[in-house]
Amino acid sequence: MRYNKYVKFIPWVGKSYNKEGFQGKKILILGDSHYCEKEKNRNEECKLHWEENGCKCSYNCMNERCYSMTEFLIRNEYLESRRNGGAMARHLHTILNFEKNLFNCTPTADASVDFWSRVIFYNYIQHSQHEPGTRRKTSPKEKEEYRQAFKEVLEVYKPNYIIVWSKMLFTKDWLPDGTSEIPDYTLKTESDGCVYEAPVRVFKTDDGKLIHALITQHPCCRYGNGKYQPKWHALLKEFLKLNV
Repeated sequence: MRYNKYVKFIPWVGKSYNKEGFQGKKILILGDSHYCEKEKNRNEECKLHWEENGCKCSYNCMNERCYSMTEFLIRNEYLESRRNGGAMARHLHTILNFEKNLFNCTPTADASVDFWSRVIFYNYIQHSQHEPGTRRKTSPKEKEEYRQAFKEVLEVYKPNYIIVWSKMLFTKDWLPDGTSEIPDYTLKTESDGCVYEAPVRVFKTDDGKLIHALITQHPCCRYGNGKYQPKWHALLKEFLKLNV
């Protein structure tokens, strides 16, 4: 999948996604957004655009490095960091936090490499943000472009399950509407005497395939610590038991 009409940040696709998947399932991990540091990944057109418009990414100034940001994040930043050991950049801890929630432990470097070889990762917002904690203003036209990009990804890769790393995408109604055949519902599970729940939205591809999407808290440092791990591990485990 390269340079489709709406998808600008090309998804990371693990080499075993289509053949084996994870636990025999085809899973899309849906992140929120990329951040573009001021002096990185920028050609002259991009620099000029920033000088004229401030910290606002535009389709018109995106370049090859922009298109490959998602693939670069997983392959060259995160997985290389896991293989090499030592301290990781702060933003990479978000990915490791998610793995801790999924496996209910800190996985080995080999387990991390194996996991990402089996799934897809894709960031929903198709313009870079300025920095964590800030969000550029987004027009209704851009939001619709994001929805269309998301639909393109579903049509091409047809996952069984989506794990959404952002409640904002759900509560602020950025995601496309689900199918009327299965309205949004709440997934509930009990673990160690605690009852946990999270919303699920169901999407439908043009060929009739139903895809269930679990809406989780973004696994950033605040929500990725040990306090929240039992909740999200229990819900992720229950979610992947669904027969879809």
